[in-house]
Amino acid sequence: MRKIRWGIIGPGNIAIKFAQVIKNMDGVELEAVASRIKERAQVFGKSFDVPENKCYGSYEEILQDESIDAVYVAVPHTFHKDISIMCLKSGKATLCEKPVTISEEEIKEIVKTAEENKIFFMEAMKTRFLPVNQKVKQLINEGIIGDVRLLQADFGFKAPFDPCNRLFDKKLGGGALLDVGIYNVSYSSFIFGNHPVTIKSDLYFGKTGVDESASINLSYEDGKIAQLYAAINVNTIREANIVGTEGRICVPRFSNAESATIFINGEEKNIHMPFGINGFEYQIQEVVNCLNEGKLQSDIMSWKDSIEIMRIIDVAKNQ
Repeated sequence: MRKIRWGIIGPGNIAIKFAQVIKNMDGVELEAVASRIKERAQVFGKSFDVPENKCYGSYEEILQDESIDAVYVAVPHTFHKDISIMCLKSGKATLCEKPVTISEEEIKEIVKTAEENKIFFMEAMKTRFLPVNQKVKQLINEGIIGDVRLLQADFGFKAPFDPCNRLFDKKLGGGALLDVGIYNVSYSSFIFGNHPVTIKSDLYFGKTGVDESASINLSYEDGKIAQLYAAINVNTIREANIVGTEGRICVPRFSNAESATIFINGEEKNIHMPFGINGFEYQIQEVVNCLNEGKLQSDIMSWKDSIEIMRIIDVAKNQ
């Protein structure tokens, strides 16, 4: 397997976690970083031993670097579409942070570009790749809790109100639905599939016009129901409960899970699968595997998945 050399666009907090993994994984190397402010790229690069001449002050520069195989896009999500398309047109395999875009139409544009240029693209929904969540999906498919009827998932945190913060800035795609609600919707799709029969939502819009909380009910065939809640104005338990006819699985901190508990006939069984590094390594390994196998997309987080999940988000947002 060839070593995949990575570049990072957007040296923010999420990129720090990504870089920590790259520096501690086999088969990958952090080659370069880019920011619109060169000094930010240099500070970030110094922390992760990136040579100063590989700390770029523009996105165009990093995409001209022929030594880079793949780019991690970690900018605010209103810029995901344009930058991902730039990366793909430059021949760079692209891993774009969630939410992949702010609408279904935008992700369709990205996928079209990936298809036309025959370049790998994937949404960085790390939750799907975590060992515990993969194990939970396997157990559900094996019927360990019978026929699954209900999924309840919440992800809320109380952010200090600041109209200048991207979370509360409508122009930067702020709001609960896109920032954390995407985890809930994607998890529901992971368990039940991408095609709910009905979508009902109730969003609370705050002073700046962004949704500070979002409640979504998805109904699927055969009476399956997903009850989802996301917020940036209140702390929630942040767990997923999957209820079947023969038992239940609880996944604490499902978006970043290392454990789960199975409840069947009054008995509990705990599953503990700690991260090797910080949890980002599993989606990165998926990209590495796909590139070495010549794939353009992941089977676990496919283009179709990203498009259809954003379709659900669009409907929930516009209701």
